[in-house]
Amino acid sequence: MPSNMKEYLNYDFDITLEGGVALVAFTDSHRHNLWSMPRMAQLTRLLHQLNDDGAVHAVLLHSGEGRSFGAGGSFHETSTFNGGDEVDIWIDHVTDLYVAALQLTRPLIVAIDGYAIGIGLQIALTADYRIGSDRCVLKMPEFELGIACTFGGFMLEKIVGRSLMQNMLMSCAEWPAERALADGLLHCVTDARQLRASALEQAHRAAGFTSAAFRNTKTYLNRDFIAGLEQTRIAGKQAHRAAFAAGEAQGKMKTVLGKSAAQSTLEAVS
Repeated sequence: MPSNMKEYLNYDFDITLEGGVALVAFTDSHRHNLWSMPRMAQLTRLLHQLNDDGAVHAVLLHSGEGRSFGAGGSFHETSTFNGGDEVDIWIDHVTDLYVAALQLTRPLIVAIDGYAIGIGLQIALTADYRIGSDRCVLKMPEFELGIACTFGGFMLEKIVGRSLMQNMLMSCAEWPAERALADGLLHCVTDARQLRASALEQAHRAAGFTSAAFRNTKTYLNRDFIAGLEQTRIAGKQAHRAAFAAGEAQGKMKTVLGKSAAQSTLEAVS
């Protein structure tokens, strides 16, 4: 049954269908694409809807030209946390999004430009195939911000191994594209000008897979991953409650927000 794209007009993302591939561009006023709870809830709902759409044979997530795939959560939101029930609600949004991506029975491709940090990187780690531009940067900086890193740690260890996970968490360092490719965080790196075209080519190729073979294989391979995330949902609530209750994270986030505001003002008058 062909997709009725009018059903997708109520999202804050740019959604198009090209030859069985659903392209989802993360449109947002912030060029580094921040992941607030409402935006995570929207993407979760969208992934469920795409999974029920018979005209969709693959899904490509990207940020649009000149924009970051995701620079983490919204500090405007999390800097107000005090370690109470709001943390549990936030963790549920995070977990539900990752599980929805892993439960998608179609191939999920991500095209990463700019930054993929924290939640942005974790969304990318749920994909079946990750393509990065030659200027993309991956990072898991939670510890230097005073934030627990239960999800990032679990997902990195699951995908690229314990030693690399420890290096990323303990160093809080940036992983440029070529290093990310060498370490298995990316499957392919391409010129930034060709990123969308390269990712779309891969998505069209994946859309041609026999659906029954792919669906049943992915469901089996992601079974333990999803079970681990559900365990991390519980551990994450405890760890993040404790981290936000300590109060240091909020101060660090507000400092980052202040620097970002000053940089935006500088750019506006330059």
